[in-house]
Amino acid sequence: MILKSIEASEIELFPYKPRKFQREIVLAIRESLESGTPLVLESGTGSGKTVCAVSQALKFSIENGKKIIYITRTNAQQRQVITEVRNIRKRFPEFKEDIFTVGVQGRAHTCLLARSDPELSKGSAEELSRFCSEMKKRKRGDGCPYFENMNDKFDEVEKLGEWIKDYIPTTEEIIERCRTLVMCPYELNKIMVGDANLVVAPYIYVFDDRLRNLLLDLMGVSEEDAVLIIDEAHNLPEYLRDLLSSYLSVYAVNQCITESERFGDPFIFKSIKLSNFLLVVRDAIDQIRSDFLRENENDALLSEDTFLSIISDSLDITRKDIRSIAEQLVLIGEEIKEIKQREKKLPRSYIYRLGVFLLSWIDMDDERFVRLVVDETEGKNPRIEIYCLDPSLGAEPIERFHTSIHMSGTLSPLEEYKDSLSLPEDTRLLSFPSPFPKENRKIIYSPAVSTKYEEIKFSDDMVDKIKSMIVEICNNFNRNTIVFFPSFDLMNDFINRGLVKEIKRTIYLERREMRQDELMDIVLKFKKGRGKGNVMLSVVGGRISEGMDFPAEELEIAIIVGIPYPRPTARQKALQNYYDKKFGKGWEYAVNAPTARKLLQSIGRLIRDEKDRGIAVILDRRASRFRKYLGDLKISGGIIKDIRDFLEAG
Repeated sequence: MILKSIEASEIELFPYKPRKFQREIVLAIRESLESGTPLVLESGTGSGKTVCAVSQALKFSIENGKKIIYITRTNAQQRQVITEVRNIRKRFPEFKEDIFTVGVQGRAHTCLLARSDPELSKGSAEELSRFCSEMKKRKRGDGCPYFENMNDKFDEVEKLGEWIKDYIPTTEEIIERCRTLVMCPYELNKIMVGDANLVVAPYIYVFDDRLRNLLLDLMGVSEEDAVLIIDEAHNLPEYLRDLLSSYLSVYAVNQCITESERFGDPFIFKSIKLSNFLLVVRDAIDQIRSDFLRENENDALLSEDTFLSIISDSLDITRKDIRSIAEQLVLIGEEIKEIKQREKKLPRSYIYRLGVFLLSWIDMDDERFVRLVVDETEGKNPRIEIYCLDPSLGAEPIERFHTSIHMSGTLSPLEEYKDSLSLPEDTRLLSFPSPFPKENRKIIYSPAVSTKYEEIKFSDDMVDKIKSMIVEICNNFNRNTIVFFPSFDLMNDFINRGLVKEIKRTIYLERREMRQDELMDIVLKFKKGRGKGNVMLSVVGGRISEGMDFPAEELEIAIIVGIPYPRPTARQKALQNYYDKKFGKGWEYAVNAPTARKLLQSIGRLIRDEKDRGIAVILDRRASRFRKYLGDLKISGGIIKDIRDFLEAG
């Protein structure tokens, strides 16, 4: 694609002095909006993709009457969009009345009853919708006080609406204002969405059919009258695979048994009682785990339908009989949900979920899915799983929009992203380098170590060598440092070997099970370590490596322990085999591309603006394989000297 030149004066509704490449990015976005041709855009972390997209989409919306749906993975990304819209309105007050943005989040986050109730907070969108519907129908004083006040205090609702239109608050700010006034943030947002020309929402609001239709109805548009902008788009393929996958665990079956004890144990087929069927299902999962998983394996493909065969043989019934039982389970589960709903509890039924899963398992006859047995709990909670290999199955709604703009700092290879989602052939693929001075970032790697499975699994010397390097770097420099491990398991191995004890700095740990508020608390504490050198132990591909900002001295050294290749599991091998069949690029699409993106995301935490400086150290000789993605990668002859030389040069 040949880009025309664009003058600064042509960047309308752009609130800042343009950085390097931003004029070109703006023009590419504008051409996509005007032509309706999808755009896949890669531009370095901190290059201002958000403001480029938001400013031009708003301009297009004002001129053409189209509305904008901007989808994000995290609340932090949603807040960034709101911030940019505020800045645009401040810089161009004459357009204030033409620009209105609302941030939308699900009931789990916005329902004030759910936020104060641990059980409700874990509800799915469908479960919380049913709970909400029940509470709305109840007589005054027995339902939801937040919803009741929305109907009673019309003047207060009107004032809230005026405040939202004038200030454009974040969802968190709306929630806190509503908490004080005892109003429902979710219902308030529903009212405001219709007036917005830009709505910021989680991915689920586009890729769940029910939620997408709800959102479009509230906005008063169809897909073809809306522009779709996808932020941090490198996450989308795996997100869609997960959305289309499902599983059944021993824990879930045990919950079914608990439900049968409370709500009744009817005959579900001839002389078969519900409880007997559930015991057979649980035993079948345990038997499959025992038969198919070898030592040190966490998953295995189930090429034949062993699961249904075990159930059939145990109960002397046919596959058709199992379908009838599954349909009966769905009906029983619906009754349980209705009972819970009337009791003002989360309308969840594990028996219902079991019925739905069994029907999906029976009907699965598609090479784009595989069946797996998975155990990551040493036998405590094994599961069987239907795993989707092809994310394009869930990407179909993208085609319906006027156009789609897919943005990330790490999308290379762009062809893989386009192919994975089956985007149209004329989709424009554009990649821009980082706009910041090259001398401000350095990436080095050690040729002396590797986290290759064969080298660390059977060699204490290699693990000790890597640990010594981490300790030496952390103890030699009073600079904030994040150590990114390929997985929590490997991080814990290093901790068990004394890593934390040997680092003479204040250390913060990202844990797999951490709540978001707990994580943000330790991140804020870590950031305050400028000048004395705090250390954070984290993981590549985790919440810290994806999208969190650490400007200036909040982060100066990033240590990446090994190459974050996906583990060679049965699931991963099936994915690679599928991409080999479909594109002839199994290794590149299923292994190389996601690994490169994870590396770039972690390194991207270092540089957020023109003044930032930072050095990334990759402790793995295999880093050289990713030179085409990392660009300025250098081999290190002496890591401590290289780091010192870089830091002193600043």
